[in-house]
Amino acid sequence: MKQNCFFTLVMIFAAATFVFTACDGSKQEKQAKQAKAAHTAGVLLVTFGSSYEVPHQTFKKVKERVQKEFPAEKIRLAFTSDFIINKLRAGKGEGALNGQKINISRPQEAIEAMLNEGYSKIAVQSLHVIPGSEYEQLVKAIDEVKNKHQGVEITLGKPLLDSDKDIEEVAKILAEKFKEEIKKGPVCFMGHGTPHQADHVYTKLEAILQKTNPHFFIGTVEGKGVEVKKSSIDAVIAKLRKLNPKPTQISISPLMSIVGDHANNDLNGVSGEKNPEEQSWRERLEAEGYKINAVMKGLADYPEIVAIWLSHLSNSKR
Repeated sequence: MKQNCFFTLVMIFAAATFVFTACDGSKQEKQAKQAKAAHTAGVLLVTFGSSYEVPHQTFKKVKERVQKEFPAEKIRLAFTSDFIINKLRAGKGEGALNGQKINISRPQEAIEAMLNEGYSKIAVQSLHVIPGSEYEQLVKAIDEVKNKHQGVEITLGKPLLDSDKDIEEVAKILAEKFKEEIKKGPVCFMGHGTPHQADHVYTKLEAILQKTNPHFFIGTVEGKGVEVKKSSIDAVIAKLRKLNPKPTQISISPLMSIVGDHANNDLNGVSGEKNPEEQSWRERLEAEGYKINAVMKGLADYPEIVAIWLSHLSNSKR
């Protein structure tokens, strides 16, 4: 009788051990699946890039913002400019970056690396301002990867100024950010400019900004796009000359994602050149007798504008 009781107790203990082990095993298996799912989904942020230090701090903050939005996913960064990539890899960055060899990937390289690591879902988000040639090259690169790796899910979020709604929202944000500057004089934004048909976005944004205040102006660093007559610094100066009374102060700021080479040199640089075509906007405007107030912040330095890129990323993942 005692042996039967002992045997029964052993069997009950064994059954309980099996149940607990099975439950624990099921829990571990579930956790492993969740970890694998998190590991196989990632976000790749793509921008033109910069060899300047300040933009890298901006990119870092944007990555941190995206990480908070998607805590379970790995966030990476890629540049589309071969010139900047090669410069950084050779340790020839500007200022504090000089001497540091920084291995920044191209979009294709970053995606291939993620696929090799087991990622099956990759959300690419363009940090470009307009849907121009750089963005089109990114679309082409992603299509090539998708054709090469059938079954892999790669989505792409649109640039900042992709739709009329985006343009109106950015205009609203900029008008609010520069409400104090516009009280003291005109505000001139410098976009990059492009021969691509998307160049008209700058003119459209300027028109909406001028509904809030006619003293907002947008030009481009190249001034060679589709809207060339409206976007060159010469065109901007011609508009400023028509203002009556003549303003004493002009605020200038980059209409670019970061404060990089164009912002530091073409917008706010002191070249010392005598040829107006070689001078910066600051020099050209100072020659007109204006006091210059430089607001050296890129679009990606404004959380409200980063939120628009984030909305494009979220929409692409749906």
